[in-house]
Amino acid sequence: MQIGAQYYRPPFPNSRYWEDDLGKMADSGLNTVQLWVLWSWVEATPGEYRFDDYDRLVEIAGKKGLDVVLSTVAELQPPWIHREVPGSEMINQHGHRVVSTNRSECHYGITPGGCTDHPGVWRRMKGFLEATVDHYKDAPNLFGWDAWNELRWNVHAQGIVCYCEHTMAAYRKWLEDKYGGLDGLNDAWRRRYSSWEDVDPGRSPQRPFTEMMAYQSFIEERSNRIAYSRYEAVKSLDPGHPCTVHAAQPCVYQAGGPQNTALDRGNDWSFADRLDGIGTSSFPKWGHWDRPDYAVRMEIIRSAAGGKRLWLSELQGGRASSGFTLQVPVTAVEQQHWLYQGMAAGAEAVLFWCWRDEVFTTESGGFGIVGLDGHAEERIAAFRKTGKFIRENAATIAGYRPAPAEAGIFFSPQSCYLHWCIEGDARRASQAFLGYAKALVRQNIAFEAVEERHLDALEGLKILYMPRAFVLDGGTEERLGDFVRKGGTLVVESECGAYDSLGLYRYPEERFLKKTAGAAEVGRRNLPEPAEIVAKTGGTEFKLGISQWITPFAGKGVTGWTAHDDGILVGECTAGKGRVILVGTYLGEASLRGESPGFDGFVGHLAGEAGVVKRVEAEGPGGSDGGISIRWGESGGKKVVFVTCGEALPEVGLRFDKGFFPSGRVRDLVGGAAYSVKGGGGSVSFRLPPEQMLVLVEE
Repeated sequence: MQIGAQYYRPPFPNSRYWEDDLGKMADSGLNTVQLWVLWSWVEATPGEYRFDDYDRLVEIAGKKGLDVVLSTVAELQPPWIHREVPGSEMINQHGHRVVSTNRSECHYGITPGGCTDHPGVWRRMKGFLEATVDHYKDAPNLFGWDAWNELRWNVHAQGIVCYCEHTMAAYRKWLEDKYGGLDGLNDAWRRRYSSWEDVDPGRSPQRPFTEMMAYQSFIEERSNRIAYSRYEAVKSLDPGHPCTVHAAQPCVYQAGGPQNTALDRGNDWSFADRLDGIGTSSFPKWGHWDRPDYAVRMEIIRSAAGGKRLWLSELQGGRASSGFTLQVPVTAVEQQHWLYQGMAAGAEAVLFWCWRDEVFTTESGGFGIVGLDGHAEERIAAFRKTGKFIRENAATIAGYRPAPAEAGIFFSPQSCYLHWCIEGDARRASQAFLGYAKALVRQNIAFEAVEERHLDALEGLKILYMPRAFVLDGGTEERLGDFVRKGGTLVVESECGAYDSLGLYRYPEERFLKKTAGAAEVGRRNLPEPAEIVAKTGGTEFKLGISQWITPFAGKGVTGWTAHDDGILVGECTAGKGRVILVGTYLGEASLRGESPGFDGFVGHLAGEAGVVKRVEAEGPGGSDGGISIRWGESGGKKVVFVTCGEALPEVGLRFDKGFFPSGRVRDLVGGAAYSVKGGGGSVSFRLPPEQMLVLVEE
């Protein structure tokens, strides 16, 4: 397993530190250093590539026993790009040329630079990528490539981009291929265009949705295509080393806003389709995440990777810096919990941002593992232990695979596009997903994030939650219908499939639920005061906070759990061998605000009724929120259980499903103690080492 830290964004740190710093990295238990290779820095003069500083760093790293990950930061373009490629500026939604500037978190190099749809820009960018790969592909300590850092193609654009002539040509060609020509487009969109020149993309929210949803889909696919092109430029010269890309966060959270559309930086599932793997950045303390927030992100990115390489490409190293706002420090225990939870999700590489505190702009004075927040010594001591742990358990870690989830949460990019069209961002969609996801991880129920174009993930699932799934197309409806008819459980919220992929509203009798289960909503109604309901099922009542509106259901065979004057607000109906749980409102967002005391129990109850089995459970105080988090898998045919505890407890009680440990013997690889599990299951108390975590392996 690679465990390392980002070190160099030229020209910092100063070269006088390099030898000592990289030696200390190796002494601290790290085995990898990550370097930003900037196009702007390497090709400061057109056609001349200078790698002298990187050569020295790679050489020192090799001497210290460190592997190297090279991040090709081609999106930081040389200041000469517009002089050498005239007319390459991006165009914003108002038709104005974008003025590029030095980027805020890097000392030299402009963004957004030239549009890569301009053939001259891409030719020069590809030239830099090929020159870099050719120069370092045979380095003996090269581990791999991160071909695109946080997918940053439109930073500092100060508006929605790109509407240049080259992107417009690509957009119209994309539509032509998709619909088979202008007549096909007119037929699908119900328009009367007489020329492709009249087909303009959407430019702002709250206009007709059709072209804006299409343009968002195009921009997402355009980012996917850029990633493929960068990957292919690397792999064409170096097929032997792994190559990934990573976003600032899983694409579920790419909600967009006034200056960017939803999913404008691409789709993690699509990247994993074509690349060697994917990564993500994670800054838990900077983002004020609680423990379930982080666990949710690990499950999402694991799901998107689909069994391919998973990198935590940037994980917070030290206290964050945001100008003169003092952030909270990063303790060794919580940092190691992030690392081990990443390992539990199947991460192959964990790369921390960064080794030293930053020295420029708003990030100055922050993020360093050895940074000056008062916790550097304890962090280094913890890394030494972890480095030893990784070396001693290399085979177990290399063979480890997380256990498949039986519960799923539906992720619909098209519903995110629709939210953006209506509200200017897709935050409600992200929050709805997060509400259900946190409810599951707080109960230590693993979940699969199921992206709407990757529905093979339904295989093996017993229940699928569908928060705010406003948009469903015909193919998706068919696959979901098959899932429930074969015995699966769907949990749907208000107006599921109320819009098609063109953003056109469907009446209740035209929707997925009516066709699949015979249930239909009777229309939108105002929220009650207070905005809460009680759902009674299985002899248990759940008090649930709700939001936005309510839409009662009617239909033959609909059984009510929460009644309303106009129908059933929460209930169920059958479809084939399966069942559909009907929720005529939105539950997830209220739970995030702490306004839904019964939500976790409701979500867990539905999972249990669907047949989801928790093979490992915490007993006594805890749960992930308070702090016991559990994720398990297998390595070499034997169970491996990762347990982290956010509270300082002397021991933790775990209950294992009967026969979970067939041998009846288990060892904690962190603390070293051995335990007996009679009958392979039952309750066992484990002593917690100072790290407040366990890695239990069957002997």
